[in-house]
Amino acid sequence: MHQVFDDIWKVYPDHMLKNRTWHWWWWIHFFENPDAPEFPRQLMILWGTRNCRKVRVNDFCWEPTIPMETDGNHAAFESIVASWYYDGEKMHDPLLLDHGKTETERDGNSGVIKMEGDNGVYAYGGSSADFWLDIGTKNVRIELSMERWKDAMAELMPTGKNFIGNMGYSMLKYRALSSSGKIRVGETETPVEGRSYFQKVRISSITPCWYWGTIQWDNGAYLQYFLPHIGIPMLRHSRAHESTMDWGEKMVSKTLNFYDPDEGKEHVMDDIKITKRYANDLPIFSVNASSPQTEIGVEMETYARCCWNIAQPLLGPLWSGIFYNEYPARVTNFEFKSESHKVNNTDFGKSYCNCEHTWGTV
Repeated sequence: MHQVFDDIWKVYPDHMLKNRTWHWWWWIHFFENPDAPEFPRQLMILWGTRNCRKVRVNDFCWEPTIPMETDGNHAAFESIVASWYYDGEKMHDPLLLDHGKTETERDGNSGVIKMEGDNGVYAYGGSSADFWLDIGTKNVRIELSMERWKDAMAELMPTGKNFIGNMGYSMLKYRALSSSGKIRVGETETPVEGRSYFQKVRISSITPCWYWGTIQWDNGAYLQYFLPHIGIPMLRHSRAHESTMDWGEKMVSKTLNFYDPDEGKEHVMDDIKITKRYANDLPIFSVNASSPQTEIGVEMETYARCCWNIAQPLLGPLWSGIFYNEYPARVTNFEFKSESHKVNNTDFGKSYCNCEHTWGTV
């Protein structure tokens, strides 16, 4: 376990694909919203670094100057911290966007990542399934603790896929932890309580488009799907949801994981179909999956949107980029069937959900 946990804090300067390797440390937090319980607050924050000369996020341009170096249990490099926050009424997009020198430390039992940016200090750390997060800028203050919730959800899960040679991705994730603390935006401070999801991702490839989503239910059930794809949507260059290029998706891989605590069993499916429609310029995603013994169907209605255009130079004055869309969402329909078991959304209690959809490439 120590070796896997150590990998959260590691970077790999010797195994990077030129201009094409990301390291991401990504948290999403789901918080209760007493004023509108069906629309939970959500906070996303990430630390990210890439081995290229320039990265542009919307109008924010980052030109890294600090080379990635490792020395034993220590690493130093330059990164971006980016965050959005849906406060229950309004999407703060972005809430944070900064860059600076970043360091990681680990000792086998615990670790920390800390960035000192132009506008503040951004750090999280801790031990297995027991973390703290501390962020301070002039206008934003975030203090959170993340702890073990359900044992099955607190196991650090490795996954990934290798495409060709060193091209591929690897991921470590905590599927659900408890989360509590306080968030101050401007003069308004809010105590928060709920749950969180974490993943550390390393991608070494041309970044394809993808669909991704995760759901956590109160009884400890969990669902996640990931559908990276290539095709015509990689040529899209606009923020608008609807496009004449929104077709011709060819899936690179298809995975859906569903954990049912009543059975104490995780189901893995790769026969997956996703469709979407729009209401009030926001998508409603429908995912259906099956295996020889199981069927699953879920509909997720999004209620807010964060959209970042992440781009880098391609050739001369030309840039290439992805439109990275994240959507707080609620589950409006769910059904699961196996040979001996049948459940629907009302059997599991309250749920928290987030969906992603990207187009373009970088």
